[in-house]
Amino acid sequence: MIKNGAIFIMLSGTLWGTTGIYSHLYRAYGIPPVTMSILRVSCAMLVILPFMIMKGRKSFKLSRRGFKIACVQGVITQAVFNVAYFTAIGKLGMASAVVLVYTSPIIVAIMSYFIFKEKPTLRKALAMCVTIMGVAFTATGGVFDLGKLSLYGIFMGLICGFCFASLAITSRLGGQSEDTTAMTFYTMVFGLIALLIYGSIVGIGEFHADGKLALISIINGSTSVALPYFMYGFAITRLKHVSYAPILSSVENVAATLFGTLLFGEELGPWRVVGIVLVITSIAMINMPERSKCTLKSPGCE
Repeated sequence: MIKNGAIFIMLSGTLWGTTGIYSHLYRAYGIPPVTMSILRVSCAMLVILPFMIMKGRKSFKLSRRGFKIACVQGVITQAVFNVAYFTAIGKLGMASAVVLVYTSPIIVAIMSYFIFKEKPTLRKALAMCVTIMGVAFTATGGVFDLGKLSLYGIFMGLICGFCFASLAITSRLGGQSEDTTAMTFYTMVFGLIALLIYGSIVGIGEFHADGKLALISIINGSTSVALPYFMYGFAITRLKHVSYAPILSSVENVAATLFGTLLFGEELGPWRVVGIVLVITSIAMINMPERSKCTLKSPGCE
């Protein structure tokens, strides 16, 4: 699992699961969601920058193709994702929005089939279904509030799923020929530009900044943005199947649930435990040794 990058994708997901901790701390300052995103991305840039300077001028270089990929990745996975995610939360609630984000394994599988010629397998299809079920139970605790359904909210949630899926595709495309540190840095640059444009339209709000907030933002930028994005970009080029990436990173939901329980006293409940077990099961499924090269069209497929 270490050799093919799976462990690093899972570590990335675990670190993304800490985002809720920092969101909780930011809310105490009265900081709106778009400003949280701007702080996260800008501090991630500041964390990465010294490492690039130490590596020299060459570390700032990307090919024209690399810049295009970083631009697309930054705008889609940072700006568009955040706008769509917070809109979906407002229309549907947190739990339903999270579930829709994790339609991404299906989207990645479809995109990987056309872009990387990855053939669908029965194991992959089953793992995707188990992942989505696991995330659904972990996020909702088994309580599905159908009264809050909104077509616009569902649409924005599916946009989130597409944005998260595009991270796997663009990371694979960029990581094949570009420096991972440079790709991560410029992704944040383009993402920050897009977020600042959006923030100038909707407003970033007023809040009291102090040394504690600066420290929180630097730690947040390091642990929930810079490091996981770097590891994800590094690992996905070593992953045999790109479509496995969102399944592996679904540990984010498990981590977020456990952090919420341990740090903020949020109720775990039996259905969330079932969800955690299902997510772990789906990860175990895709890490089992492959016995044969078979697809969904093959008779007698595993």
